[in-house]
Amino acid sequence: MGLLHWLDHWLASLERALVVLLLTGLLGLGLLQVIERNVLASGIFWADELLQHMVLWLGFLGASLATREHRHLSIDVLSHFLPRRWQLWLDLLINTAALVMCTFFVQAAWGLVRSEYTAGTVLTFGVPAWLAQSVIPLGFGAITLRFALRLVGTLCQLAQPKARA
Repeated sequence: MGLLHWLDHWLASLERALVVLLLTGLLGLGLLQVIERNVLASGIFWADELLQHMVLWLGFLGASLATREHRHLSIDVLSHFLPRRWQLWLDLLINTAALVMCTFFVQAAWGLVRSEYTAGTVLTFGVPAWLAQSVIPLGFGAITLRFALRLVGTLCQLAQPKARA
C-alpha cells in the first residue's frame, strides 16, 4: 500500500507541474493569438490546434487531481444522514462502480488512440494525433488508480473492528 501512495503522490506532483505549465502556455499563446489577429490582422496558423490539445490535456490532468482530492462531482446527500458504518458501505459501492466505469473508459480511450495510430493522422509540424490524444487513456488510467486507492482504503476501514460496530 505504501508504494501505491508514493506513486499517487509522485503522480500528483507531476500533474500539478504540468497543469501550471499548460495553463501558463495556454494563457500566453491565447493572448498572443488575440494580439496577432486584432493588431496585426494575421495569426499563428498552428496556435488554434495547439490550444485545443492543451485544453484537452489540462482537462484530464485537472480531473485526475480533482479525483485525488475528492473534489470531483459527487452527490452525497445520503452520506450526511447515514451512520458511519453505512457511509463506508456506500463508499465501497460508489468506488467500485467508479473503478469499473473508469476501467471501461480506459479501454475505450486506448481503442481511440490505437485507431489514430493505425490511421496515421498527423497534426501540424508532423506531430502524430495519437500522441496528442494519449492523455485520454492516461488521464482515465490515473483516475482509475485514484478510485482503486480509495476502494482499498475503504476496505481497510471496513476491516477495522470499530467500523463494523
